[in-house]
Amino acid sequence: MRILILLTIAILTFSCNNREKSNLSNNKNLQNLPDKEKGEIDVLNKNAHYIGFINKFYFSNKNEAYIELYFTKDEISSKEYAKLEKLTDSVIYEDDENSRNRFPERLSAKNFDLRGLSKLAIFNDAAKFVCHADFVRVEYLNQDISSSFIAVYKTDKKIKSDDNYYGISNFEKSLETANYTISKDTILTKNILTKLNVPESYNGLKNNGTHILFAKSDTVLSVVNSENSAYIVLLSGGEFKVLYKSPEPENINDLKVIPIIKNKLPYLLTRNSKPDTDMSWDKLLYYDGREYIKTNRQRIE
Repeated sequence: MRILILLTIAILTFSCNNREKSNLSNNKNLQNLPDKEKGEIDVLNKNAHYIGFINKFYFSNKNEAYIELYFTKDEISSKEYAKLEKLTDSVIYEDDENSRNRFPERLSAKNFDLRGLSKLAIFNDAAKFVCHADFVRVEYLNQDISSSFIAVYKTDKKIKSDDNYYGISNFEKSLETANYTISKDTILTKNILTKLNVPESYNGLKNNGTHILFAKSDTVLSVVNSENSAYIVLLSGGEFKVLYKSPEPENINDLKVIPIIKNKLPYLLTRNSKPDTDMSWDKLLYYDGREYIKTNRQRIE
C-alpha cells in the first residue's frame, strides 16, 4: 500500500511539472515583456510612422518626454472622456498644479491610437538627430491649462524643456539632406497677404510668416497667417499658387519643416490655434501633387 501511495505521488508530481513546462513554453514570447499586453505590443510595432511635437515635463528632471495621443474613435464625447479619466489606476506624480496618472496597459490599445509608437527618433529644429526614445506607458496628464492623454517615453539622454523638438516613430531611415533655407522676411509676408487680399494677423507680421527658399531655384514655399486663416503659398517663376487655406479659423503658431519629401515638397508639422481663444491642435500636412492636405492622425502617408 505504501509503495502504491509513493508511486501515485510521483506520477502527479511528474504531471504537474510537465504542465508548468508546457505553460512556460506557450508564453515564451512574452517572458521578456512582463509589463505590456501582447495586443498593445503588436500595435506599437505596426509599420506606421507618426510625426509629432515632442514635449518635456517642465517639472521633471528625468530622461523622459511625451507626445499627445489620438483616441481610437474619431470623435469622443465629454461623458466618454470623463469615463477614461476614471480608468486610471495609480498616481505617477503629483504636485499643487500637475498630476500624472497611469492608464491600464490592458486598456491602452483599445482606447488610444498607438499604431507604430514603439520607438521615437527625436530631432531638433535643424533636423539634427538628438536621441532615441522608447515607449513606457500611457498616462493622463492633468494640468491647469490643458489636460490630455499622453504616451510617455524614456529617452537615452536628457532633452531640454525649453528647446523645440519633433519625433518620428519607428523610423530607421536617415532624413533627406535639406536643400532649402528658412526665412522670416516680413516684407515678403506682407506682399503675400496683399496678394491674397486678406488682413494681417492681429499680432502683426513678426513670426506670422515662414518662407522656405529652395536652393538653386527661384521656388519659395510660404506659410503665412492672416487675421483669421492660415495659408500655404507656392511662389515659382512668377507663379503664385495657394496650396492650402485653413478650412476653419486658424493660425499656425509653430512650424517644423520635415526633411521627408513627397511629390517634391516637404512634410510640414504645425501647431495651430483658433484666433482669440485657448483652443489649440497639431497637424501634419503633405503635398499630394495639387495641394497640402492633412494626414490621418499624423502618420506619414
